[in-house]
Amino acid sequence: MKTRSNIIIALLVILGASSQLVAQEMQQQNGPKGERPDFTSIDIDNSGDIDFDEFLQQKLPHGDHQTVFDDMDKDGDGYITEEEFKNHKPPRPPKRD
Repeated sequence: MKTRSNIIIALLVILGASSQLVAQEMQQQNGPKGERPDFTSIDIDNSGDIDFDEFLQQKLPHGDHQTVFDDMDKDGDGYITEEEFKNHKPPRPPKRD
């Protein structure tokens, strides 16, 4: 009986530790919740603007890169300037009832 209890305790410890590691990994990949990346971290080639290929490297909550990119690229030239990036306000999530 003691052996079974020890096995259960060991499994619970392992499960708890692994879930904590998964949560830490997800936070590292996504960054802190609600925090925008810095412009320079997206401008991979340091050209002073972000093209669509650079923008595709970003993780988006809903994955619709083209729509977000087009919304940010106010002048429609195919590049997001630092000014366009700063002025973009992401849509707010819908309120829950």
